[in-house]
Amino acid sequence: MTERRTAIITGAAAGIGRATAERLVADGWRVIGIDRADAPIDGAELLVGDAGDPSLLNTAVGRCGGSLDALVCSAGIPPSGPWESRAHWDAVVATDLTAPYEALRVCMPSLVAAHGSAVLLGSIVGAVEGSLRSPAYAAAKAGLEGLARSMAIIGAPDGVRVNVVAPGAIATEFDERLLPADRRTDVPLRRMGTAEEVAAVIAFLIGRSASYITGAAWTVDGGRTVLSTADAERIRP
Repeated sequence: MTERRTAIITGAAAGIGRATAERLVADGWRVIGIDRADAPIDGAELLVGDAGDPSLLNTAVGRCGGSLDALVCSAGIPPSGPWESRAHWDAVVATDLTAPYEALRVCMPSLVAAHGSAVLLGSIVGAVEGSLRSPAYAAAKAGLEGLARSMAIIGAPDGVRVNVVAPGAIATEFDERLLPADRRTDVPLRRMGTAEEVAAVIAFLIGRSASYITGAAWTVDGGRTVLSTADAERIRP
């Protein structure tokens, strides 16, 4: 009988984190979620609290019995502002960058024990685009890619893989709706993506089929970052 795999997911109560938790539960994983919101997930355990709290992370690791197959860092604060607010900067960087570092630091011994994998939820903002509203968000998400590449090198000798998934416009409460979800003229596929589509990529990257992928950033944006402004004008209805 195949041993049941275990995953810790931060930001598991909503959006992409929740879609990932539901996907992994459906695939037979044991899932331990961490979120500030107390929103139960069928088939998963949920610990309520801060995703960057080392004591809560240690509790989650303890539930795994010392061996962790996957860590998914999905908790985040969306871009807002004002850009010159130091309080906003501190809050965003703490949640979007420092918390994933803390999760990796705490979980690494258990990931090593299982030759496991981690996925950090980045964004095309920071990786490719700047942010008019929130330099803090762009800086944190760009920093995640540097963190993932570094942790991929650190974890490689022990068989631990670390990657980033960088979504574009995804139809969740996290994304600001500047255009209708099904009429995105700034996206070649002409629509926003779904949380489930991003979760599918995460599930692949933490799975055994992705065993030779580490230190990579996978863009899931419907082609938005390859569309020039000139071409966007040509395809606009």
